[in-house]
Amino acid sequence: MKIPNLKKILKPSWAHNPGEAVNHEGWHKQDIWRQGTIPRDRKILEKLGIKKNEKVLVIAGYYGDWASALKKNGARVDFSDVSKSIVNYVKNKVKIKFWEYICSGYELIPKKSKEYDWTFTYEACGGGQGLSIAYLRSLLNNRGGILVLFYNKENPKSMGGKLKRYPKIVKNLAKAYGCKYIIEKKKIISDRKNQPIKLQEFYIYKIITNNSARKKAEFDIKFLNEIKNKIIVKNNKDSIKRLNILSNAVDNEFIKGIKFIKPKLK
Repeated sequence: MKIPNLKKILKPSWAHNPGEAVNHEGWHKQDIWRQGTIPRDRKILEKLGIKKNEKVLVIAGYYGDWASALKKNGARVDFSDVSKSIVNYVKNKVKIKFWEYICSGYELIPKKSKEYDWTFTYEACGGGQGLSIAYLRSLLNNRGGILVLFYNKENPKSMGGKLKRYPKIVKNLAKAYGCKYIIEKKKIISDRKNQPIKLQEFYIYKIITNNSARKKAEFDIKFLNEIKNKIIVKNNKDSIKRLNILSNAVDNEFIKGIKFIKPKLK
């Protein structure tokens, strides 16, 4: 059986600074410090399926443009990013103020069940490394997790591996944990760099949790932390089966083989 290798996944991530960016072509400097697409839609919450006053954890928040749109339209938003300098930039320079500012790898938050209604991200990187663990944690929420990807029909290659990775994450989670997933296209009024503000198409990948999925996720997250250095396990076969399904959304570099030994009958 294979499961995500949490020890490798949790190795320190690169922490970019304001003005630095990376895409399918590599690292480059940004003249304008902003996310590639910024929603300007007053119905953004409705289109994403978020209710007003629901508590949202934004992971890999970058310059905070999507987090700001969610907060401005009525969600209660905590902002997070792995980069301390980005978190400080958003805290000090972005006009919209969030409930909390969290500097953390997204594989480690939220910390507890029912702390949030949703986990949200717009085009987070690291899809083959730890994003599956972040969305495993989204099952701890009251409602679940949302991944958003700009649909670039003129240049599909610019969407990179996210076009394959995001649906795989929500489908595998739903299969392993017995919950529902939704994949849909939505048109959202947006400001895309070097383009006029207009209706743009986005993929919305959503995982919907439930009580059973929440309990299983809580158990499996604890289990992953307990076996970071082990490859032979004598119990928790159900966890290994679920995590084996989830590992199909993780790059080979970040998974490890686990041997399950049946306990001897007395």
